[in-house]
Amino acid sequence: MKRFLISLIIVLYGGVLKSQTADTLTLAKCLGAADLKSPLARQLIHQDEILKNKISNLNTNWYPSVGLNAQATYNSEAIDFSGINLPGELSLPALPLDQYKIWAEFNQQLYDGGAVKAQKAIEKAGYGTDTKQTESEILKIRQQVSKVYFSLLITRKNSEILRISLEELSERKKVIQSGVTHGIILSENLMAVEAEQILLEQKITELKLSSIQLISILSILMDSSLNTEVTLIEPVLISGDEPYTERPEFIMFDKQKELLLANQQLVTSYDRPKLFAFSQLAYGRPGYNFINSDFHTFYTVGVGLKWNLLNYGDSKRQKKIFEIQKDVVEIRRENFEDQLNIQLQTEKTDIEKYDTFMRQDEKILDLRKNIAASSLSRLNNGTATATDYLTDMNAEIMAKLQYENHKILKLQAVCNSLLLKGKL
Repeated sequence: MKRFLISLIIVLYGGVLKSQTADTLTLAKCLGAADLKSPLARQLIHQDEILKNKISNLNTNWYPSVGLNAQATYNSEAIDFSGINLPGELSLPALPLDQYKIWAEFNQQLYDGGAVKAQKAIEKAGYGTDTKQTESEILKIRQQVSKVYFSLLITRKNSEILRISLEELSERKKVIQSGVTHGIILSENLMAVEAEQILLEQKITELKLSSIQLISILSILMDSSLNTEVTLIEPVLISGDEPYTERPEFIMFDKQKELLLANQQLVTSYDRPKLFAFSQLAYGRPGYNFINSDFHTFYTVGVGLKWNLLNYGDSKRQKKIFEIQKDVVEIRRENFEDQLNIQLQTEKTDIEKYDTFMRQDEKILDLRKNIAASSLSRLNNGTATATDYLTDMNAEIMAKLQYENHKILKLQAVCNSLLLKGKL
């Protein structure tokens, strides 16, 4: 049922994505598609099926075992009662030299010392460890998708700013052309503007090719065919002081401890007695009454007990090993938490840094706009060269690019923080 539901979600989600990504694309859609269509998602399904089959196999330990056997033998001699003198006409038969037997054996486990229960716990804990490890790998794919998505956002935003700047420059070129025609502005200034137009077109072309490359990478990660002209939506993200205990790695460490505890319980079960019932139904000759040489049926039923009373401290040492391994798991957990805190602190610092940069960028942009406007006015009046104006114009463009890049980089830092906490 679980496998069917996941498959259905993938199909439905794929249909929705196919119909929507032609126009717009959001970070949530990208992350969702990467989750559902990643090969690792299919791995989760297989891990679930593996667990079910392992548990089913362990359950069979409580089912009765049935075996069929057959045997035919010829002996060079057998017990002979001919030398025994019995009163009257009594006589004992001689045992046949050829003997035949076919029998069925039945065995039923009554008490296994908790071995099957411990083995089930081992399989479930191992399953939990494997699935959380897979989810951790999926999280890395989500981080990769996020990185590509924000790189694409920056590329698109830069391209948009440069395109608008090119359009503005084209309009200003008309004014400069008029000034050249009327002898107010030197023709060299017009050529400088034309050269700047070509440079802007080159940068726009470069950004367009980068955008196409990033779309291709995103298509691979999402296992979807994306339109190269798809519109990206800037995500609205807020990061606070949320706990990060939902990370799959923390659950994985807990499952590893459960696995070691279950192994300890399995070792304990080896030191306990095992109780079982058995029976045997046979047909042949001779039977338990070896005097009767005719073919006939005979049977045995009983209860058995097995108990290993001496293992020379093996169990105690094995349990000690598992205790040490628990400590190792705890050390790994602490190390992971330290590294995670370092990454989170880095992202927090980046968020604060870009917040400060954006406030400064706004002031810089206002100043650059005023400077570029004044430079354009002086160029039109013939008191400044096109080189002076283009320098100021490029400084304004750089201020715009810097502001937009810092804005997107802040969003990326917030997204990274949420992904690190397992909240996105």
